[in-house]
Parts: sequence; C-alpha cells; structure tokens
Amino acid sequence: MTTPLVVVALIGLPGAGKSLIARALAARLGLHRICRDTIRAAMFPDCAYTLAEKRAAFRAVLTALDVNCALGRSSVLDGMTFSRRAELAAVDEVLRPYPVQPLPVFVDCPAEIARERVSLDPHDHPARDRSPALVDAVLARFEAPPPGCAVLDGRLDPDALVAAAIALVRARIDSGK
Repeated sequence: MTTPLVVVALIGLPGAGKSLIARALAARLGLHRICRDTIRAAMFPDCAYTLAEKRAAFRAVLTALDVNCALGRSSVLDGMTFSRRAELAAVDEVLRPYPVQPLPVFVDCPAEIARERVSLDPHDHPARDRSPALVDAVLARFEAPPPGCAVLDGRLDPDALVAAAIALVRARIDSGK
C-alpha cells in the first residue's frame, strides 16, 4: 500500500509559525517544502516586494506544486499567508487532476504575538519585508479560512506547535482521507 499524497497549505499571519511548521514537516515527515519566500528571493535578488514579484513567485509555487504532484511527492506550502481564499482556490485548481489530499491548516495566532515575533526575526529570513506593519497589512485583508480547515494554536511554544502539526498531518496521512 502506498502512502497517500498530501498537500499542506499553511494559512496565517506572518510570525504565526508557518515556516517553523513547514520545516518540521519536511524534516520529520518527508514533505517537500515549497517556500514562496525562498523562490521570490531566488527570482529577485534585489526584491522590492512589489505585487508583480509576489505574483511571479506565486506562479512559480504553483508550478513547483504541479511538478511535485506529478512526481507523486507530498508537499507543504510555506512563505505565504493565504490571506485570500482565491489563493487557496488556485492551489485547488493545480491539485484537481491528482489523487491528493489537500490539507489547509490555519495557524491561529493573535496579531500582537505575530507582531512581536516578526520584530524578533533573524535578519536572514528570506522575506526581508517582514515587520509589524506587514502583519497589520495582512490582517486588514485576511479572509476567514475555509470551512472545515484544520486549526493549530499559534500561541503554543514552538515545540508544542510542531508536535501538534506533525500529529495532525500524520493522522491525515494514516487515515488516507
């Protein structure tokens, strides 16, 4: 019996813990991490964080996801907030031809905690535009996660958050649903 293909889309504010979770899912469960921040930094070394650069990097994420699905690789999508449902709809469109289990996961983190975390970010984060102001901008446009979306408590300490995420994804893989 083969392991079911799963695609985890991490939803949440900058600073919620999405990248921490994505790295852990890649390291511990073997999911292929597709990070828009890393892709954008590679595409635009002198990135100005324009809408055009963001859109180009998102298209590259969708292409990488399509390739991973075609190769039978489970993936975790990182470096995006998925603040608009249309972004998840674009992911769903890529997944449509494949036997894949989409798993949207909302990392629910209060804005004040997210602002504090991005203020403390190391300067080598691939998204060099992370700031408390960015948290507020994302929050202003944030649409409610889709119904039935899994939710993780972003207030948890890093080890507990990672453990909860791994348990959630492992349960989805094991259930085959």
